[in-house]
Amino acid sequence: MGIVSIIGPKGGIGKTTLSINTAAALTSILGKTTPDNRVCLVDLDLRLPTISSLLESHPAKTFYDLFETLANKTYQVDFMRTLYRIVTAFQAHLTGQLEPGNRQLAKSFSLYNNLNTDLFNFSDFEFGNQMHELFLSRGDVHTLEDLESLRPLLTDIDLTEFRAVLDKYDANSKPLIKEYINYVEEFQFSIVGGEIPILGKRNHRKRINEPAFLALFLEALDGLFDQFHYVILDTPAGGVNHLSSLMNSIDQALFVFDMSNNIAINGSIDALHSFIDYYEDFYRDFKAGKLTGLDKAFVNRLVASRGLEAVEDSLKNKKLGILFNRCQDSKAIGPCLDRIRDYLDTLDQLETFKDRLNLVGMVPNHKIINITNNRGALFFDKDRSLTNRIASVAENIIAKNVNCPTLASSNRDIISYLQKTGKPGFPNKIRKIASNFNL
Repeated sequence: MGIVSIIGPKGGIGKTTLSINTAAALTSILGKTTPDNRVCLVDLDLRLPTISSLLESHPAKTFYDLFETLANKTYQVDFMRTLYRIVTAFQAHLTGQLEPGNRQLAKSFSLYNNLNTDLFNFSDFEFGNQMHELFLSRGDVHTLEDLESLRPLLTDIDLTEFRAVLDKYDANSKPLIKEYINYVEEFQFSIVGGEIPILGKRNHRKRINEPAFLALFLEALDGLFDQFHYVILDTPAGGVNHLSSLMNSIDQALFVFDMSNNIAINGSIDALHSFIDYYEDFYRDFKAGKLTGLDKAFVNRLVASRGLEAVEDSLKNKKLGILFNRCQDSKAIGPCLDRIRDYLDTLDQLETFKDRLNLVGMVPNHKIINITNNRGALFFDKDRSLTNRIASVAENIIAKNVNCPTLASSNRDIISYLQKTGKPGFPNKIRKIASNFNL
């Protein structure tokens, strides 16, 4: 399995176009065996998803529906589970089973005082009115001794019945991720995402900032990844925002460099450094046990499903690649490479990253403008040179970038390599090497 995030500094630089065509190229290379689980293209833009519309593929269920399911079922049940733990601890304290210094009691009391109840629908559940009354009383409960004032309310809650209600809702709370996968026969790869802006709904905008809810969304996506050989993430402009934690489950980050003008190049260099910093800081915090909040919750889920060694290896050895897009002239790449090196050297990071940053491919801007249309910028198999270029990118993804130059290579060698990727027969040379990677 390989998870590849195609990221960039802003919108409109070709990330979606390159994501679509990379998915098409990977599908072509992998062949027609097991078509339903080869390649999945995920539209992570929660504000303005476009891939389904661009490819005229209209899924029955989208991320909007997934949010609705998580909001109306999964999140509510998770919240109920937290309420159950709180009430259990409080009842045990009032009956003398948990002393004031007990860690479980202290945690439950802290949850009670800090839990955000805005997104929980109390009226939808049995015991909802009692729970609502319990939280309305928070202003009068400052210490454990103050719990005595809640004794009548707490003792009136039957924990056995509460547990039965929780189990009943829990059985139907998890979304079936397969329902959100749209396999498109015409393109022979799957699409996940949607056509409806998720964050266009006020409640969803609130939920995306709620760590507990967002963790459920990320967990659902992680379950999706396990079902495919390769997953291409068309990542929102700016890269990660609310989905930062998800980026740490990927195997490769492919950074799109906008070469259309000097301002765009400078922006790409700045953004590249920000992404590198984010990944490195995350790994250091992971090793030091300093992750907090959503990052900690999501990584704990990854460790539970994949194992500690696999998660650490993914974080430590994440592949970083640069794809030059909108190249008017390959001569502009040399000065750009020098500026990247100078920038990293100024930050004392050149030695660390010169062998880790791979130069994966180059796509000329004018070709895409002439060939793509309102069908969604699917140029693969329509133009020989562009097809060869994007096929070489796909081959490098499969081969984990072992065949392409790094920032430590000379400008001459890098440019020579990038120019060759557009020539007939070049992908076949890489394919022979990539065939050794047991696909």
